[in-house]
Amino acid sequence: MKRLMQVVLLISAAMVVLAGCSTAKAPKEAIETAFTKSMEMNSYTFTSALAVDKLELPASLLEGMDPSMVDMVKNATLNIDGVYQADPMQMEMTLKLDLRGDMAFSLNVLMILTQDKMWVKIPQIPGFPLGDAAGKFVEIDMKQLAEEQGVGVPELDINKQRKMTEDMAGIFFKHFDEKTYFTEVKKDEVAGLPEDVKPNQIVKFNVTQETFEPLVMTIVDKVAPEIIDLLLNNEDYRKTFQLEKADLEQAKKDLAEGDRSELRKGLDEFKKNAKVNDLSLTTAIVDELPVYQVAKADLDYTQEGETAKAGLTFTTRYSNINEKVEFPIGIPKDAMSMEELMNSFMGPAL
Repeated sequence: MKRLMQVVLLISAAMVVLAGCSTAKAPKEAIETAFTKSMEMNSYTFTSALAVDKLELPASLLEGMDPSMVDMVKNATLNIDGVYQADPMQMEMTLKLDLRGDMAFSLNVLMILTQDKMWVKIPQIPGFPLGDAAGKFVEIDMKQLAEEQGVGVPELDINKQRKMTEDMAGIFFKHFDEKTYFTEVKKDEVAGLPEDVKPNQIVKFNVTQETFEPLVMTIVDKVAPEIIDLLLNNEDYRKTFQLEKADLEQAKKDLAEGDRSELRKGLDEFKKNAKVNDLSLTTAIVDELPVYQVAKADLDYTQEGETAKAGLTFTTRYSNINEKVEFPIGIPKDAMSMEELMNSFMGPAL
């Protein structure tokens, strides 16, 4: 009996140790934690890519269109490389658009953002003369631009934005069932996962043909009203989006009184004509941070006997998280003003 008790205690102790060492979480909890932790990413580098996986259009839509234009879109890729830091706020991005086919060309756009200004490098586009502006940066004062257009200037308080985003995400995750939408997947099930990314967990948020309607109805009936309430009860959040309380109250009323039968009719029509092949977001998590994500959308839609097919994949990888980052371009010293840019296009005003 004494030996049996010793064995039981030994096994119990081992189970406690193993439980304490385990870092795996339930899929929904893991992705929610990762999203929350991402709000603590104060600096990072990132690479993103958007690719058109497939594009098949029915004859009626192609009528009168140049086939080479469709081929260009079918084989298009967009790559984005960037650097970000929160304090002081600065971001650099290089966007490269590649169009292939008979009219193939590449377009590079450089952008720099700070708390209140943005700089864009005017690209050199073959066959499209841009005069002296080509290859130069133009400086845009976002506050001045907003005032000229008679709109409010959004507040760019990083801490407030993070808290607001975290609160909104909490509302979203709360209303979606884990078994229905969230699953844990293996490394070899994630296409394009870099070899040097060693995730602790990989979680997939997936929407199917059957769950599409419940997802939309949940957003309309539960998520949207609670987000509106969140904004109504927090003046700082309203200032971030430059929203008026009266407009939000009206939106809440419209949602509550809206005719759900019309919405369901539209969803029934969608289900009858559409096929959801893939609608998902897969996140690789390292030390509770989302370091690699793959978003996929693959849909077929049939109407009057003709079917259109489209598929997109968007990937993002984050590196050097919370490390000191370098900005290879920096703040341009000889940027053009918006007035100078317009003059270069149209000539000086008389």
